[in-house]
Amino acid sequence: MRPTIKDVAREAKVSISTVSYAINNSDRISEKTRNHVLEVAKKLNYSANSNAKRLRQKNVGAIGIFFNSWFGPIYSELVQGIERKVHEMGYDLIACSLFGGAESTAHRYLKDHMIDGAIILSNAFDDDFLKSVASKDLPIVALDREVKAEHIYNILIDNFGGAFGATKQLISSGCKQVHYFCGPDDSYDNQKRLEGYIAALGFYNVKFDNNLIIKSDFTEEDAYLKMKEIIDQGDAPKAIFSANDEMALGIIRAANENGIKIPEQLKLIGFDNIRESERTTPALSTVTHHKYEMGVKAVEVLFSAMNSEEEIEQVTILPTQIVERETV
Repeated sequence: MRPTIKDVAREAKVSISTVSYAINNSDRISEKTRNHVLEVAKKLNYSANSNAKRLRQKNVGAIGIFFNSWFGPIYSELVQGIERKVHEMGYDLIACSLFGGAESTAHRYLKDHMIDGAIILSNAFDDDFLKSVASKDLPIVALDREVKAEHIYNILIDNFGGAFGATKQLISSGCKQVHYFCGPDDSYDNQKRLEGYIAALGFYNVKFDNNLIIKSDFTEEDAYLKMKEIIDQGDAPKAIFSANDEMALGIIRAANENGIKIPEQLKLIGFDNIRESERTTPALSTVTHHKYEMGVKAVEVLFSAMNSEEEIEQVTILPTQIVERETV
């Protein structure tokens, strides 16, 4: 049986990426390490030329992480978890933005199998594209979206349950009307949080009112402007569930500027528990989930798939909980 790059890495006691660097004459490793790896490769009769195609397609010692242009503060802890776990496994992490559309570097990395596995944090790749590139040699873990296909694994947070709990708490605190500041229509998180909000209204026999749905885009600035507009119309909300903390920060800013006291005149709950949520005045009540652990879990699932383990859950849902601070 012909030796593989994994065999060389195991015998040389280095990572797969180090073998790749040695074979490709990269300056990212020392000359001593390169010579050691090449000696081991020669001893095992591993041929870089005869394996060139395989080297490009798999066992390159790198994992790709793909994200949108709105890659924001919520993802910093998540990426830390991904990065640390990937490096712990002896691989490199390659970050790719989706800027450039179908001709982007990100698309090329997946289509040409230039990585060993992929973690998707973007909704810019459509389901059909991901299904077309996913394979045994290129497993994919998708975060915050559901893609049902072989070799694609989904890591989700309990968006529905978190939104249900947040809305329920606002209603339980005496609020008869709860506005929902939502994110983009094509956001999986937003859709599930909207469903949780609607379900909580139904649980309390509160009639759904589409006029209480405020279309926004997950950004602080847009939510600030939308909140100002509502206040200027003379009908300021008494309770708001914001689909993320960034929008909630914009809502707080608009309320503070207009003399609306929180929580006496306006009760507010966000989602994500970003660091700024506890630093704002008043400190924001929010829905939290374990972002760092989510990143670690994504890598663990991906490496299980790369190692062809049989019993891997196609969908993993991580829990959420309410963090009570000063806005309810």
